[in-house]
Amino acid sequence: MLRDGKAYSTLFWAAFLGFVVVPILALAIDAGRYFYARQEIGKAADAAALAAAAQIDWAVYRDTSDLQPTGETVMLAQAYVNANTDYLSSRGIQAAISGLAMDAANDTVRVAVSADVSALFPSVMPQVVLTEWGEAQVRPRTRP
Repeated sequence: MLRDGKAYSTLFWAAFLGFVVVPILALAIDAGRYFYARQEIGKAADAAALAAAAQIDWAVYRDTSDLQPTGETVMLAQAYVNANTDYLSSRGIQAAISGLAMDAANDTVRVAVSADVSALFPSVMPQVVLTEWGEAQVRPRTRP
């Protein structure tokens, strides 16, 4: 059979598919998972920042223009993170707030959301932790 040219061609294509095409396909699938998880964590960070900006201590802000979180700021922001990470939650991955910064000079609230997404990838990959920042600007409340 090896004397026939078709056998060499079949062997070449089998090796090409096995060593080139299949790994590239696997890499494309893993890259898609990575970018989708990153996008979802970014979306959750933006939602958490908006929630935290809405939950500042308005009395302190009105009197001193200083941004101070209330006791419920982080809890509400985490609730928004949980509500915006359906894809990760369905795979047993929990995203959590890893940082909260309030900038009174620019009236902005920044929230960092992190998640260990190693479960999305094969065990040969090292630990993969994604962190994204969301930012929201505090707008003064107006009364009619």
